[in-house]
Amino acid sequence: MKQKVIDEFFDEIVANVKKELVKRGISQLALAQILGHKSPNYIAKIETRKHGVCYNLHHLFIIATEFEMDLCDLLPRTKCTQKYTNDNDATS
Repeated sequence: MKQKVIDEFFDEIVANVKKELVKRGISQLALAQILGHKSPNYIAKIETRKHGVCYNLHHLFIIATEFEMDLCDLLPRTKCTQKYTNDNDATS
């Protein structure tokens, strides 16, 4: 259950970034270059979410700065209603 919630969170971030790319007419290659990569392959890996690669806060900060937008607009509008605990946490 926890992994599903986390996956949905990252999927929504990807969707929000994609929406901004389309709105601004920016390609995967251009975004890759903004993030310091030479190839769009890294962005494709993030978008497919099949290789354990995802946008991190540094990426989102750069994207928000480049697009002159609030970083929070790239994050899901969600409330945490349940405390997240690590499955390996001995106290849970």
